[in-house]
Amino acid sequence: MTSPRPLALLMLSIAAVGIQALMLSPLVPDIALGLSTTPKHVGFAAGAYGIGVALAALTAAPRLGRWPKHLAIAAGFAVLSLSLVVCGLAFHWQVLVAGQFAVGLASGVIIPATYALTGDISPPQTRAQAIGRVLFGWSISMVIGVPLAAILSAFVGWRGTFLLVAAIAALMVPGGLMLPRVEAPAHAAPGRFWDVLRIPGALLGYFCTFCYMIGFYQTYTFIGDHVRTLHHAGAWLGGAIALSYGIGFGAAILGDRWIDRKGPRRVMPLGLALVGLNYLLLPFAAEWWQVIAVYPFLWGVVNHLAMTAIVSFVNSLSAERRGALMGLFSFTTYASLGTAGAVYGTVYDSYGFFAVSFAAAATLFTAALSAGLPLLRRQSSRGTP
Repeated sequence: MTSPRPLALLMLSIAAVGIQALMLSPLVPDIALGLSTTPKHVGFAAGAYGIGVALAALTAAPRLGRWPKHLAIAAGFAVLSLSLVVCGLAFHWQVLVAGQFAVGLASGVIIPATYALTGDISPPQTRAQAIGRVLFGWSISMVIGVPLAAILSAFVGWRGTFLLVAAIAALMVPGGLMLPRVEAPAHAAPGRFWDVLRIPGALLGYFCTFCYMIGFYQTYTFIGDHVRTLHHAGAWLGGAIALSYGIGFGAAILGDRWIDRKGPRRVMPLGLALVGLNYLLLPFAAEWWQVIAVYPFLWGVVNHLAMTAIVSFVNSLSAERRGALMGLFSFTTYASLGTAGAVYGTVYDSYGFFAVSFAAAATLFTAALSAGLPLLRRQSSRGTP
């Protein structure tokens, strides 16, 4: 079993990245007022962050197979901290956009390096448990990130919030240096993406990643507006959804041992199908505020199951090209985020949340079939009943 200290540091790495990514949303009105601009311009900063992550995933992450990953994580946090300081001191919305772009570049190195290093130091028989613990960092950021930003901004303002989170990122620099040094294989080559895509299972892994991520972003992005409008509720209901989801995502770590026992390749179709079923039920759960305030706990549970299986599967495809594999995973994640916003905003405005959620269900069921049918054919060819 992997030593707990490196996994704890890697989990905190994801939590630190997640907190700064999630804190922008509740600060938008304050930032717009402070910079004498509109929320639309602050929204450009969120878009710049996503572009930065995707660009770094396409350029830097393929070289993680040759770079010491612990140094890449430490350097990423140094850049992240400085970029957050720029955001906190911004005097114009364009400076904020530039700062968030740099934050995205740093995050685009930290995230795949963290996932890849987790795979490097984890034995195959316990890799899903290790990855599940690291993914718990997203749960920490979701449960703590939004409330933390709201509380801090009330006392120190939005600028102070950026500076305090910059200090958290700075603390992760020595944390990154404390991570294990994993020597690159002697025959490791730069992880060109066209070579990565030829690895058996890679195309399936990225297709399932895209389907899983776009299903999440197209629903999570609009569920808050839908339920607040439907129930004439305040921001507390959106906060309750985020809290409930985060707790469920974190609690599901208890099932990661089962994923290792069954194997992520076998669990992936089941996880995707359960997430798809969730999207069929989600809009009905939203009809009652008492239900939707707690229902996302189950959403978080099945999402953790599916995401852990997908990340474990992609992570295990090639030890030599693990950095490039996880870099393309990060790129796929943020490409799905951009696609969800560009496509499903119009669907939501025109047809409502039921259409958005049912479309997500169809996408997830398609991914589940794509992942499951090869397993069924393999069993049939072996004469398995």
